[in-house]
Amino acid sequence: MKENINITVNYKVLVWARETIVMTRTSASNKTGIPINRLVQLEEGERLPTLEEVKELSKAYKRTIATLLLNTPPKEKPLPKDRRTVNSSNVGNFHEKTIMAIRKARSLVSSLIELKQDAGIMIPRFQYKANLQDNPVMLANKLREELNLGEIRHYENINSALEAYIEKVESLGVAVFQLSLTQDSLRGFSIVDESMPIIGIKGGGEPPTAKTFTLFHEFAHIILNEGGLCDLSENTNQHIEKWCNAFAAEILVPTSELIRMDIVVDKYLKKDKIWSKNDLIKLGNHFHVGPLTILRRLLDNKRTTPQYYNNRHEAWNKPQFGRSKNPEGRNIAKETIKEKGKTYISLAFSAFDQNRIDIKDLSDFLGVNFSYINKTRQLLNT
Repeated sequence: MKENINITVNYKVLVWARETIVMTRTSASNKTGIPINRLVQLEEGERLPTLEEVKELSKAYKRTIATLLLNTPPKEKPLPKDRRTVNSSNVGNFHEKTIMAIRKARSLVSSLIELKQDAGIMIPRFQYKANLQDNPVMLANKLREELNLGEIRHYENINSALEAYIEKVESLGVAVFQLSLTQDSLRGFSIVDESMPIIGIKGGGEPPTAKTFTLFHEFAHIILNEGGLCDLSENTNQHIEKWCNAFAAEILVPTSELIRMDIVVDKYLKKDKIWSKNDLIKLGNHFHVGPLTILRRLLDNKRTTPQYYNNRHEAWNKPQFGRSKNPEGRNIAKETIKEKGKTYISLAFSAFDQNRIDIKDLSDFLGVNFSYINKTRQLLNT
């Protein structure tokens, strides 16, 4: 008969581990198979868990066994503010996958800082500051010029353009990661309470044009020093979300350039405010944004009507949330580079090549098994 070994734990740590993943006792009981009355005993310190119970709790709470054996509950930074425009009953309530994505972003930025410091690379301190009384359009144009974003306009490949935009933002001392945000209707998030500000972008099947807009929406949050978890809805009543949307729209589609486009001038002269999707796509390709963003900018500049915009918005704005479907299966190497970014991956391989870390450390930094390391390097160098 298998002997049950009781493990000495601080019951407060067990409570902390469950609550930080926003899990009820009932859910924890269902996930672990531990009867709820037994779970109550463990959490109130009346009984000690067995080794098998600790293992099950570790898996359910997404915490290492070592963490559950800590003497006291560790202090964990809170989630960024909930800035979604969803039913009020859902505000502040997040799926455990969202919470894990936030944890992952915090862990990745710690690893990125470690890699940079180990390589002797100075991490620039983010210098830009603004408040909600500042004009987002004026600030967007100023930063657009300072960052020389116009040079990216010539990129024909939208994925290459996205990578270039990310590199521009990272050069200012911001960490950018593309993560799995399959729940809670999130497009992205920003974190401002770490040593480096963090931008998280919804990866998976999200189109690169949407990712680009999210990048600069969250960048605006960092400028305001007001992080958050966002769905980027334009129907928001939150002043800060409207400010960030206006900033992102202007930095990507500057008014002065949009109204000088030949097709925009031609339609203006004809007093034609009805736009075909094909024309909007062409304009969107020029600015590396989607057709709805272009149509919104045209509305902002009275080049279309509110009724036409609302009709098109209702017809086209149907985002698919969840994991993308790839008929060819997952490409782990590609996912790794997209998630962590080329800067992070390059630093990890450089540390390995210079014998500052071993193959096990490299695997840990990349977050892949040994069998995917060479594939990741090959893809990075293509």
